[in-house]
Amino acid sequence: MFDRSVPELVRLGMTEYEARVYSSLVGLGEGTARQVHEACGVPRPRVYDILESLESKGYVEVWQGKPKYYRAVPPDRLMRLLREDLEDSMRTASSELQELSLKAKQRSFPVWHIKGEMSIQDQVRTFLSEVKKDLMVVCTRTSTFRPLVKELKEIATRADVFCMVPEDAETFRAALGDATVVEPHLGNDSLAETYVKVFTGKLESSEDLYRAEMLIIVDARRSLLIYEMNGERTALVFELPLIVALQHSAIMHMVEEGQSLTQHNG
Repeated sequence: MFDRSVPELVRLGMTEYEARVYSSLVGLGEGTARQVHEACGVPRPRVYDILESLESKGYVEVWQGKPKYYRAVPPDRLMRLLREDLEDSMRTASSELQELSLKAKQRSFPVWHIKGEMSIQDQVRTFLSEVKKDLMVVCTRTSTFRPLVKELKEIATRADVFCMVPEDAETFRAALGDATVVEPHLGNDSLAETYVKVFTGKLESSEDLYRAEMLIIVDARRSLLIYEMNGERTALVFELPLIVALQHSAIMHMVEEGQSLTQHNG
């Protein structure tokens, strides 16, 4: 009866017993503590405590008779209450953690590994939100770049935005407003072979296969490199200015070399 609702209510902040008692009341419509116990299987001595707890939180209403009868507040009202409780907890936790963070003495490490799709997407959002002066986005897959277009266009109204995409530069140029959009010109110098592998295929190292996906550089200060290693999506956060400067320089060198080659051929 409660296979689906109970785990989800627990995820929203209820204890398992609270979730089982609430769900049983929804199914019963109204009932005594004994009826709730029989419906949900929570030990009877605990049912009274759980019902009192749910009442204090506003999740359950009580008819003060002998015996007492209980009924669950409508599920849509419960969702509003749970959301408010969750938001309050998040604000409190965020404030407390921020205070702890300010007090902590952190060592500065130059490179951080990020795994997990949600964590990587959160890092992308964080990086884009930090742009003050300039932003560089180098992408080897348009399917990864396309979801960022709207936000990049907004950033380009207040900062210098440079984007390198593997194809369809004209289309993205029209969509990105004030941003500079180019396709990679791989040139013919000693690094050209490496550039080709980065933009069109995979790099091999021992038994591992790597494929670059996106590089984001914010204010020439921090960078985020997203790539696949043996099919697993991973990200690296670089916080060492020297590394970030070298990344920026390598990209601009590729652009300048490509432009020089184009002019020469023209």
